[in-house]
Amino acid sequence: MSNILLILLWLSQDRIDRTILNKVAFVGTVHSADSVNFVVKTLYETHNHVDTVVVYGPDLNGAGELIVEALRGVCNDALRIPCEYVKTLNVDLVDLRWRGEEELRKAVETRYRPAREAVRPRREVALEKPNKRLPYGGLHILYDTDLEALRAKAVDYILTYGVESHDVVYSYLALQRDPGGEYLTTPCDVIEEWPCGLDRGGVLIATPAFIQKKQLETAASAVRPEFYNRDVYDPHGNFVFADMLYHYGPRGVLLRQIELDEVNVRREAQKLLPDHAFYVGREYAAYKLLKDKYVQDRWKQ
Repeated sequence: MSNILLILLWLSQDRIDRTILNKVAFVGTVHSADSVNFVVKTLYETHNHVDTVVVYGPDLNGAGELIVEALRGVCNDALRIPCEYVKTLNVDLVDLRWRGEEELRKAVETRYRPAREAVRPRREVALEKPNKRLPYGGLHILYDTDLEALRAKAVDYILTYGVESHDVVYSYLALQRDPGGEYLTTPCDVIEEWPCGLDRGGVLIATPAFIQKKQLETAASAVRPEFYNRDVYDPHGNFVFADMLYHYGPRGVLLRQIELDEVNVRREAQKLLPDHAFYVGREYAAYKLLKDKYVQDRWKQ
């Protein structure tokens, strides 16, 4: 039984020479940094005789760097296990990102040996459920005609993409209730100050919209699934899928007819509010799959 585990970044096993694969205990292809949790899990639960891990392949998205760090004992953002598991892993990490196959062959041949004894105790490793934000500092648009639903969407967005400061989590949001109404520009505490003037205005450019850290638990309870399970009419009009893609205004005036293909659907969807863009994408997918049997909206019945 080999003492080597091979991690391939963005490469399938059939790209690796069989003489190399025959000298490893396990080989897996990974695309995300989260994969390191499953690597550590298998090193404790199944392959606790492995003392060498080789990371090989192109690190296209930076996931490899986080994997290499963690396997060297660094507690980083990719981990969903207690840090003690990587600190006591006891493996020789060979970083061959962006290297050639001959270097991989040499690394495997010089480190290979039959492994019979465990190099770490066999332990069950439980993975924590992920619950992290991806901080995004750009402006985002949210729309709803109902003030409570609009607040829930703002809270949900901040909890998912908000940027953390000393005492708040914040995002820059354009909150639209009535695009034809008055435009306001002001910071907005979406928990304690809502509706921040939107009860008399149509659009709020929240600079920023924020949640105080002491209110994060309260804020989470404001996000209810039913707010997303309702139709909110997009002022951009609507689209009919037929022999062409027909764009109608809010009062039913035909504005444009364009060829119904993927490029045009993507082009139009990017101009719409998120719910409407999702609808257009879903309808186009059904149109492509069902072909002559497709009837807009009715295909779901």
